Amino acid sequence: MVPKSWQATQIGDVATFSSGATPSKQTVDYWGGGEPWISGKDLKSHYLSKSIDTLTEKGFATAKKAPQGASLILVRGMTLLKDFPVGYASREVAFNQDIKALVPKKNVDGLFLSFLLVAHKNRIRQLVSTAGHGTGRLDTSLVQGYPINLPPLPEQKKIAQILSTWDQAITATESLLENSQQRKKGLMQQLLTGKKRLPGFEGEWEEVKVGAVLSVRKDKQIPSEDAPLYSLTIESGITEKTDRYNREFLVKDATEKQYKKVLPKDIVYNPANLRWGAINYSRLSHTVVVSPIYEVLYVTEPEKHCLEFLAQSLMRPDQINRFASMVEGTLMERMAVKIGPFLATRLRVPPSVAEEQAIATILTAADSEIIALNKRLIALEQEKKALMQQLLTGKRRVQVDTEAA
Repeated sequence: MVPKSWQATQIGDVATFSSGATPSKQTVDYWGGGEPWISGKDLKSHYLSKSIDTLTEKGFATAKKAPQGASLILVRGMTLLKDFPVGYASREVAFNQDIKALVPKKNVDGLFLSFLLVAHKNRIRQLVSTAGHGTGRLDTSLVQGYPINLPPLPEQKKIAQILSTWDQAITATESLLENSQQRKKGLMQQLLTGKKRLPGFEGEWEEVKVGAVLSVRKDKQIPSEDAPLYSLTIESGITEKTDRYNREFLVKDATEKQYKKVLPKDIVYNPANLRWGAINYSRLSHTVVVSPIYEVLYVTEPEKHCLEFLAQSLMRPDQINRFASMVEGTLMERMAVKIGPFLATRLRVPPSVAEEQAIATILTAADSEIIALNKRLIALEQEKKALMQQLLTGKRRVQVDTEAA
C-alpha cells in the first residue's frame, strides 16, 4: 500500500539515463591524472569521488560524465550474476560503458534515489539476463520500468540525511577497525620475531619445529548440545594487501558424518585454505566438533609454551605467505598444506614461557579491540539495513521541518 502523499511511479520517470564510454587508450596523455573514471570495480563504495583508473584533465574533458548527485549502476559484467552495484556521484565523474548514470529529475533527491536503488537491489538483480559469453546484462528498459514509490522531496531529503548519518558512523568505524588491524600487524612483526623485547626479558630466541611444540588431536566425538558442530570461517583471506587476519573463529555449521573434537584454545586450520589464512584458535569456553577436513592441534607441554603465542606466530601474515608456498596437490587433487609440512615449519620462540605469555597478552588485547570493532561495524550495517527497509517503504515516517515542507 502506497503511503499517503507518496507517488507510485517508475525509475524511468524520476531519472534520465545516460551511457558512459572509455576515452582512447591509445592517447597516453588521457590517462593517469587526478580525475575519476568510474568502472565496475569502483562500485564497491557507495560514495563515488575517486577511482582506481584515473584520467588527466584532457582525458576528462573528452569523457562521458555524470553530474554530482547522479546514481551510477552496473548494467554489464560478471558481478551482476551475484550483485547489483549502485554508487552515488558525490562530485562530477566520468564513467565507462558498463555503467549507466541516472540523473535525478525535478523534485527527486539524488542521494535518496541511490539509497532507494540499493534497497531494491535484490529484486532489480532478478532482471539480469546472461549474455552468450556468460556475462551478466541488465536491460535499461527493464530498469526504467521498475516500479517504485516516491515520497515528496522534503521527505526524500530527510530520509537521505538520516541514512547518510548512518553511513558516516559506518565509515568512522571502518577507519577505526583498519587502524586497529594495522597496529596489530605492526605488533606481530615486532613482538613475534624478537625485534622488540618487552621490559624485563632477555636471552636469545631460538627456532623450533611446530611439531616439537604442538601435537595433533585426533579425538572424535558425535555432535551434541554440549559439543555442537562448528566450522572455521575467514572474514577475508590473509594477504599483505588486506591483512584481515582477525575474524570470528567458529560458527555453527550443518551436520557431517565424522567429527573431530576441539577443546578450548586448540588450534584449528583448514589444509585447503591455509594459504588464504584459514587458521585460528578456539576462543570458546566449551568443547565443539569440526569436520574431519580440519587439522586440530594442542600445546604438547603447556608449562613450557603458551598456546596464544604459538597461534599468533602461525597467524602472522608473512607466515601465511610461507604456508602458501608449501601447497601440495594438483587441480585434480585437493591442493593443501598437509600436516607433515605444517609440523615441519619452524617458528622463533623466546627463551621463557613468561615472555611468550606477556607477548600473547598484548596481542590478545589487540584482538579483543578488533573483534569489538568488527561486531560494532556489523551491528551498524544491520541496523542501517533495517532502517532503510522501514524508511524507504514508508512503514516508518520521518518528521519534516515546516520550512523544508
